[in-house]
Amino acid sequence: MRGDTPDVPDPQKVVVVGHGGVASLAETLGQVGEITALSEPLVPADDAAAITVLVTAAATGTVPPRAWLDRLADREGLTLAVVAAPASAADLDPETAREVARLRTAVDATVVVPPGHHRSGIRSVVTTLRELVVRPGIINLDPADIRTVLDGSDAATIATGTAEPTGDVAADAVTAVEAALSAPYTDVQALDAVLVNVVGGTDLTLASVVDAVDGVQRSLPTDAVLIWGVAVEDGVSGVHVQVVASSEQTDFDRVLTNARQPTAGDGCPRCGGHVAVYSLGDRETAACDDCGYSGTTTTL
Repeated sequence: MRGDTPDVPDPQKVVVVGHGGVASLAETLGQVGEITALSEPLVPADDAAAITVLVTAAATGTVPPRAWLDRLADREGLTLAVVAAPASAADLDPETAREVARLRTAVDATVVVPPGHHRSGIRSVVTTLRELVVRPGIINLDPADIRTVLDGSDAATIATGTAEPTGDVAADAVTAVEAALSAPYTDVQALDAVLVNVVGGTDLTLASVVDAVDGVQRSLPTDAVLIWGVAVEDGVSGVHVQVVASSEQTDFDRVLTNARQPTAGDGCPRCGGHVAVYSLGDRETAACDDCGYSGTTTTL
């Protein structure tokens, strides 16, 4: 784990792009300040400190056009996708599943929002990111720290957690982190890296935060990276935390994999070639005659 003290970043660094199926992005975000909302991605930018969040109802069949994804993939800054998850693989048709997989290759990480919580999930992600890059602190965090946590990951959890004050600030901070990591599709034992920003009132001392960070570290996998920051503000009651966590696979990945497996006559999701179905023991397997891509589709 480590703490840094970089300069406070420019607050106009979080850009949110809304795609079809996301009704009234401005209304969804409400009064979240210092956020730029766009109807489509700007041309590729070379600002490494910028954070772009693409919000889409991809699980319902609305997938951004390739030109959008090309712009996102070419950006120097951090790019995230907020995707509405289906209830099950049966609710995600194979073509849309393949498009969602393509979307994920264009961004640094994906936050999956459970069914029925898309609007609140978007707001939570954007608010948490905004707080991380805007709020000055004793130990500041910046977009580079967020990128470090999300580097090489597929799935992300970005959430805020709170705890009722008990008189033990360190214990309250641990409780707040656990609340943030209770978000759907988050498997704490599968986390690769976690960023935690602890925010409290004047009773929040650096010593109590160090105790809290030690407690958080003990609750994570032994090889998980932990990056932390601290902010103290007058008038804040209790302990609040902003959390960014990453892992390689979630339950959503399994839904996605099951939904996108090819069947006979489909185009191969890898190369677009011809897919044939073969029997192998008690299972039926679809494989591409051109590139060899295969995946088990049906238990016989």
